[in-house]
Amino acid sequence: MDCFSKKEYLQLQMPAEDVAISDQKRIELALNVLGYEQVSFPLQVLRQIYPLCRNAGFDITVTLVRREFDWVVTRVEAGDTTAHHYGLAVDYGSTTIVMQLVDLHSGAIIGEETAVNGQVNYGTDILSRITYALEDKAHSANLQKATVDTFHRLLEQLSASTGIDAGTCSVMIISGNTTMIHFLLGLDAWTVFASPYAPVSTDPGFLWGRELGMDFEGLVYFIPSASNYVGGDIVSGLLVLDMHKNEEINMFFDIGTNGELVLGNKNWMIAGAGAAGPALEGYISKFGMRAAPGAIDSVKIAGKELTFTTIAGEKPIGICGSGIIDLLAQLRLNGWINMAGFLEPTASERIIFLPEEKEYAAVYATAEESANGTELYFSQTDIHQYLDTKAAAYTMIDCILESAGISTEDISHLYLSGAFPAHSDLESAITIGIFPDLPREKFWLLKNSSLEGARSLLLDRTKLDEAKKLAEEIYCVQFASIPDFLIRMQAAKFIPHTDMSRFPSVLNEPAAKGAG
Repeated sequence: MDCFSKKEYLQLQMPAEDVAISDQKRIELALNVLGYEQVSFPLQVLRQIYPLCRNAGFDITVTLVRREFDWVVTRVEAGDTTAHHYGLAVDYGSTTIVMQLVDLHSGAIIGEETAVNGQVNYGTDILSRITYALEDKAHSANLQKATVDTFHRLLEQLSASTGIDAGTCSVMIISGNTTMIHFLLGLDAWTVFASPYAPVSTDPGFLWGRELGMDFEGLVYFIPSASNYVGGDIVSGLLVLDMHKNEEINMFFDIGTNGELVLGNKNWMIAGAGAAGPALEGYISKFGMRAAPGAIDSVKIAGKELTFTTIAGEKPIGICGSGIIDLLAQLRLNGWINMAGFLEPTASERIIFLPEEKEYAAVYATAEESANGTELYFSQTDIHQYLDTKAAAYTMIDCILESAGISTEDISHLYLSGAFPAHSDLESAITIGIFPDLPREKFWLLKNSSLEGARSLLLDRTKLDEAKKLAEEIYCVQFASIPDFLIRMQAAKFIPHTDMSRFPSVLNEPAAKGAG
């Protein structure tokens, strides 16, 4: 492996009057002999080497991180510590942040921790957070601190679970979308969202953890973004998929709170992104929730009978994204809702009328079934909000295919990444029209391509140039500029679509044929 970080054990002569060169130069010359050129010593390391090196008899271990044009010394330790060498890979998502501690000798994942991004306290979707930051300059600092606090929590959790001080790692690779990076750096994220859609930075490169307010002594590298909406998390995913190296045309769709997709092959790549919204991850509805113990994660309906499963087998307290997809698919296939998403009150006793809201709702867990004795339901408003979200996802795919001048039949593989597709039933997602009705063998489900890409770069620094090239060469489409985008969305708000010929497998479902 050619990792970003290296450790070298040095046994050097102590300073003497006849060879009175500086401690820094003594270390630098030894590293030059080992093939390290352009070695930099930051101030915090210069302050560290004396009297440490002399107290250790210059029997020391030097940790270095490779930047674009130099090797920077991040730490000097007494004795031989080369056996203990670790780095961090991070998927910095808008809803969830995942951090891995990786052994830089073997490439093994030593530990992994997940935490809800503290930014959700200021808005479940990115636009809400951007708006919040615009209201007051102090709000931008609040978002930055919430992010750093989440990173600190993950570092502490990793340290506790592995027995290794994660804060002393030499390097951290962060994969995240452009807006999230702006929040962490304390940059104005309005530039990402507003015309002319020119962010403050798409390639911040290497920064010290302490510059960001982190209790992390190493260097942080941010995988570059391709545009305002096509972020480093997408470039990261492409590093592991190798779409840009193949003849066949493939599509990559990273879908969650936001939806970003890339289409192409080794000759061309086109990308686009949009706000899929928090609905796909469960953050709509009175009882919507993230995937956690007690969340309904699957639903089945047979005639008038509804059954469900929950995460950890606990009594239900709400429903997460995968459960909502199942629920809507089953409601449609069993005739509880029609093609336009309207509930059919006579279809089941579980369809009730809410007098205060003046609308119908489908009860997926009765008061007797739920954990707190409350009836859990999905209302008519919830259904239409979800259909807006799923329509946006499908329309993005539809538009990018047309922009490239190809059809769904030309796609060899459709790679789906993110928490939403990783935990959702593919058949249900196709039934309600989130994804095109392709042969199922063309779908490849990835748990977290963003995290995998960050780890692959951590372990192979030669991919740095590849990441930069991808970020520069992807052609990005602005969906907002497509004249008929909203018209296409209207057609995609139906279940699965107004044009049923696009969904032959759904059309052939026996229950769907008889549903109104």
